Amino acid sequence: MNTLTMTFLNKEDKKFNLRLTKVREDITEEEVEELMNLFINKNLLFEEEKELGSIVSASINRQEALIA
Repeated sequence: MNTLTMTFLNKEDKKFNLRLTKVREDITEEEVEELMNLFINKNLLFEEEKELGSIVSASINRQEALIA
């Protein structure tokens, strides 16, 4: 299972992590950046000073089952 972790700074300059599980195996860097910008531009999560302000980073943790 792949987990995408996106890190943002909010309007208070505090870090906020958002994790999405079961992301596609072939997701691209451009798609992740587009998704992160969507969260910022559409203000989908917070109001006022808690609003997401900028992108810090993103990473994908890929896990494989050792025993099926």
